[in-house]
Amino acid sequence: MSDYRAGAMVGDQGYPAWELAQVLGAIKRLFGEASYRAICERLGVAPEVLAHMTLVPVWQVAAAMEALCSLSDDGQIGMRASASYTVAELGFLKGYLARCETLGDCFRLLNDNPEWAGSVNDSLVTLDDTGLSVRWINTLRLTPAQFQCHFLYSVGALVVLGRALCHKAFALESIALGGPDQACDFITALCGVSPQFNAPFYEWRVSLATLSLPVRYPFSDEERKEPCLPQPSFIDVVLYQLKSQMPLLPTQAEMAQALGMSERTLRRKLADNDCSYQRLLDQVRSQAAISLILQANLSAEDIAERLGFTDVSHFRASFKHWLGAPPGKFQRLIGSSQGLGTSNQSSD
Repeated sequence: MSDYRAGAMVGDQGYPAWELAQVLGAIKRLFGEASYRAICERLGVAPEVLAHMTLVPVWQVAAAMEALCSLSDDGQIGMRASASYTVAELGFLKGYLARCETLGDCFRLLNDNPEWAGSVNDSLVTLDDTGLSVRWINTLRLTPAQFQCHFLYSVGALVVLGRALCHKAFALESIALGGPDQACDFITALCGVSPQFNAPFYEWRVSLATLSLPVRYPFSDEERKEPCLPQPSFIDVVLYQLKSQMPLLPTQAEMAQALGMSERTLRRKLADNDCSYQRLLDQVRSQAAISLILQANLSAEDIAERLGFTDVSHFRASFKHWLGAPPGKFQRLIGSSQGLGTSNQSSD
């Protein structure tokens, strides 16, 4: 059984402030005070204020991760950065985790609510008789180095925090990386398994036995309180409008009118959050296309029609632009049991 999760976040969408604080803290620990201060200044972040915030715009976290990646050519830097994570740092998320009985409950909580933990990726989650696999999809078209950094940071955090939550050491069953062979001693030591390199995807897998481990972390009464989260961001509002109008997506001028502002104001508000209207259009369309590929045995022509394309060749070219591979090849790479219709099996 596989489920597609469209969790990628952009612009001013709310990302947990503790994650930004942890990434910045890791930069300070790994690269020193000067690098830490320079990046805080570049992002416009005041560390003393960050500690009292609930959410920050995701572009700040993405920029901090980009800075982390640029400071080292170590392919393991993402996991090194997350290895010092503690449950105490998890802010409002502790109020939700305290209600979980097992690590599996914790995973389902985060998987169903990516806005509570933050996410820069879409994913394909597969559950079988022995374990659970999570395959990342690079919807936001990050560079390979940045995508691997984000992936390893997430996997490292999951392992470290999972062990702290259940008070028990466990190993992952497997890790697959799309990059070439490289040093992996830190990954192997932390996760208990050596990664597979040159894979057609980025994926981690854990056993059902591990997911059944009980949560034993002693949450305090204060940590158990249910948080009050801020209202949706501006980009959340724009994305909601786009998704509700699929496949007839409005032009930028039409969207501005619907939001009661000028097109220039809309463009500026998106640019202020390191985003653009075209980027949001591409994200909505690419996620809809992935969902259709995974959920039904449709031909490329069928999918193109459902997405509002009048020409299947235009759809194929657009899909390759969005995700780096044409629809047929992408379907094979993510390993879905559902394929494109037989009329198009010979052509990507």
